[in-house]
Amino acid sequence: MNDVAIKVKGLHKSYMMGRSRLQVLRGLSFDIPAGQFAAIVGASGSGKSTLLHLIGLLDTPDKGEILLDGTAVGEISAGRRNRIRCRDIGFVFQFYHLLGELSILENVLLPAKVDCPILAWPGRRKAARLKAEELLDSLGLADRRKHRPGELSGGEQQRVALARALANRPRVLLADEPTGNLDSKTGGRIMEVLARFHREYNQTVLMVTHDASLAGTADRVLHLADGRLT
Repeated sequence: MNDVAIKVKGLHKSYMMGRSRLQVLRGLSFDIPAGQFAAIVGASGSGKSTLLHLIGLLDTPDKGEILLDGTAVGEISAGRRNRIRCRDIGFVFQFYHLLGELSILENVLLPAKVDCPILAWPGRRKAARLKAEELLDSLGLADRRKHRPGELSGGEQQRVALARALANRPRVLLADEPTGNLDSKTGGRIMEVLARFHREYNQTVLMVTHDASLAGTADRVLHLADGRLT
């Protein structure tokens, strides 16, 4: 594995807003070493979520380069991008994005299922289920496996989202305002979980937040304003 998990070089991103172009990111460059817990702090509209979406291969930059474990992701095929996004990157969002029609266990199983050929899934389902159950148990959700997301509190739903993000043991965990929809006490518990997985599994974590006090729990803090690191 490369010593640098994430390398961003000269990143620019803009969007059309009616007839005008909104410049969101303006030439960002930074490295995140493998195993580091880094936080990016910035006000709403500073470009934090846009940056995370680019690193997570959910969008593409106008200019610049992103390397994940030494691989320049702008130069690879769409199929390989999809595999990296599924296997090597875990996502945690502010609003959970759980599928309401599925049980908690089924939500956590989704990454493993997506990453598996249809004909191979029956043979792999048992092992994937055991791993998902272990994750839920470690997050204090053993008795919630059969529940649906709507039957859980916000903090419980975010822990399910964390379990889903970690289901394929990704190299990088991207967290976009993971406590932004929670009260301070529940948000603190989510931060404790993030810190625990970072510590126990040497998980590379990149979190964006507007809350400087939460960012202070990370190994390193980067400040983003008007599309630039300050």
